[in-house]
Amino acid sequence: MKITAITQQKKRQNRYNVFIDNDFAFGIDGVDLLYYKLKEGIELTQERYDLIMDELVFVKARETAMRYIDFKRRTEKEVRQKLGEEFGEATTERVIELLKRYRIIDDEEYARLYITDCLKLKGWGARRILTELAARGIDRGAAEKYLEGSGDAMREKAEKLLEKRIKNGIADRKEYKKHMDFLLRRGFDFETTKNALNKYKNDMEE
Repeated sequence: MKITAITQQKKRQNRYNVFIDNDFAFGIDGVDLLYYKLKEGIELTQERYDLIMDELVFVKARETAMRYIDFKRRTEKEVRQKLGEEFGEATTERVIELLKRYRIIDDEEYARLYITDCLKLKGWGARRILTELAARGIDRGAAEKYLEGSGDAMREKAEKLLEKRIKNGIADRKEYKKHMDFLLRRGFDFETTKNALNKYKNDMEE
């Protein structure tokens, strides 16, 4: 295999098109062009060509992952699914290993920050939070670890949600059940829901 031409790309001037035996073979950054010492007229063995292609695919997969993560924080499962749409298993594993090594993806940290955000910004209970994290591939044990000690915060969040809904107390058990079902649907456990509703119970007609 002989490199017959190397041309600079018009839109991305730091990128070059490499032609082998007069056919387009691949695009490559200028830095990599120098690193692999690619020049017009040189012969490439199949082994060297395969090595270059493997590296170029890896670089592309890594850049794809970084762009995906730059948009917002992602879990390992999410990044793995994204790469799996375009790249093979070996390349995906290599990128995942790199990102985990430098803690660019860190599922435990993701769980901690996600739970903090949910407690501050979303009206979700622990069950809903655990369900959402599980869908993102977060180990339940890691998630539960960061939920430990959040019982008071959960109850306060449930109480604030009730304050917005209940203006003049709870008239009867039917209305009481309606508010209880509301909190349960938002993922609060039964104990938290019951405690949040306690202050309205005395005003309720039997």
